[in-house]
Amino acid sequence: MVAEEKICKKDMTMRLSRFTAFVTAAAATVLMAGAAHAVAIPGLFNTGVDAGGVALVGGNGVADPHYTVFSSDLAVPTGVSAVTYFNPAYAAEDADSRWISHSSNGSPGNGTTTFRLTFSLAGDLDPSTAVITGLWGADNSGAIFLNGVDTGESRFGFNALAPFTINSGFVTGLNTLDFVITDFGPPLAFRVDNISGTVDRLVEPPQPVPAPGALGLLAIGLAGLAMRRRR
Repeated sequence: MVAEEKICKKDMTMRLSRFTAFVTAAAATVLMAGAAHAVAIPGLFNTGVDAGGVALVGGNGVADPHYTVFSSDLAVPTGVSAVTYFNPAYAAEDADSRWISHSSNGSPGNGTTTFRLTFSLAGDLDPSTAVITGLWGADNSGAIFLNGVDTGESRFGFNALAPFTINSGFVTGLNTLDFVITDFGPPLAFRVDNISGTVDRLVEPPQPVPAPGALGLLAIGLAGLAMRRRR
């Protein structure tokens, strides 16, 4: 009888441990269901890259598929793709970004051109939680605008890239990121590298969450096992 009692107690202990682990996991799932979590902001690209984020192949004048010449007070076409342009005085290009301009030779200069990148925070993405960071340079000076509002990020220089951070001003749906580049003598160009962003998703993907009644039954089962264990 003693041996049988020991076996029974051991069995009850194992069952109790399994029930405890299951209830703990289920409770954690209930608490996490519906909680926000950060995801990457879609549609952000460095300058001078293809759809895969790889630097465009070729010399000057290769069309950038993501950045457009939005506006300019110079005699250049607008509403068209920006193009690659490199000057030996610029910070060296790498495998995931290139310098771009409104023309293949960076001219004309002595004016201002705005380059635009668009991205979307549609659906369940919470724009109030969005943050974008990156590196950039400008020939000669630049300012970053988000949805038409100055972010306070400015840059003067092209020998090295400097960091920028944008953490407010985002909206639900389409967002516009404008790089306003002012030149004091041609060429005119700018570059964005290591751009990335995160935003919270308000709704978690559907998860199997035990109903409150099921958790209640589990609690009763645990109590019963505990009582049997004490006998």
